[in-house]
Amino acid sequence: MYRKVPFLTFVVSPTKKVKINLAGCNFNCKGCFAIAKKEMGRSFSVEELLNLLIKSSKVILGEMVNDVQMTGGEPTTNADYLISLIQKLSDLHINKIGMSTNGYLLDRNLIKELKSLNINYIKLDLKAYTDKIHKHYTGKSNATILRAVKLLHHYNLNFYVRTIFMPDIMDFEEIKKIAKFLSQISKNITYKIYQFAPEQLDKKVSRTPTHQEMRKAYSVAKRYLDNVEFYTTETAYKPDPYKHIEVRADELLDRFKEIDKISKSVIPDWNMEYFTMNQILNLP
Repeated sequence: MYRKVPFLTFVVSPTKKVKINLAGCNFNCKGCFAIAKKEMGRSFSVEELLNLLIKSSKVILGEMVNDVQMTGGEPTTNADYLISLIQKLSDLHINKIGMSTNGYLLDRNLIKELKSLNINYIKLDLKAYTDKIHKHYTGKSNATILRAVKLLHHYNLNFYVRTIFMPDIMDFEEIKKIAKFLSQISKNITYKIYQFAPEQLDKKVSRTPTHQEMRKAYSVAKRYLDNVEFYTTETAYKPDPYKHIEVRADELLDRFKEIDKISKSVIPDWNMEYFTMNQILNLP
């Protein structure tokens, strides 16, 4: 089994963790600019990916990382690869293993498998509650995702739900519908609302919501849920308390230069440090 990996993202302070970006996604979200949404990067078997992770950890952190999150792309598009990766991470005595997913393929069998592997947390993206809006935005129905939320709660997995607030697409009414749906399962489910950032998109899909609009979306959700959070570029990056270092596929360095340029236009002090995969793998 092989999957392409465009990059790893290490958080080096104030915490130490890494995100493994697994390329390829089963959605075609109109507002997605993630480089990992397409099949790009370097192909790795699970064993080869672990070798990259171990070497990268020693170079960047000076020790083996103890918090690993699978993201993408979409980690569940190859469930066998995902399960094998989680098993082998557990064999390395990684204490905290998590996953970010759109939830589309989280059926009962996979959730039970993840439960048996003692996965520590799951971040589930719920793009929209209204199926018509979800299909328009992602190309897929959200029926299995809504069912996945119920199953995650039923099997008592640690998870939270998040939504990107997008004016005229994912508006206040959708936030209300999602919050109400979650509250009918449990008012204690954590719900996080993120500000849409369109800067890296070639085609305009929506605009960036204002801070006041984000606060209103938060207030709407709080009518139904006890645990609601919202994040904007202002709260997330000014100042950003986290220091990141990436390990990038050499094959994609030109693409990363474009991404860094756009990021710097949004975040003036943007200065992403990175190693290339060849630099890491060529070390003894």
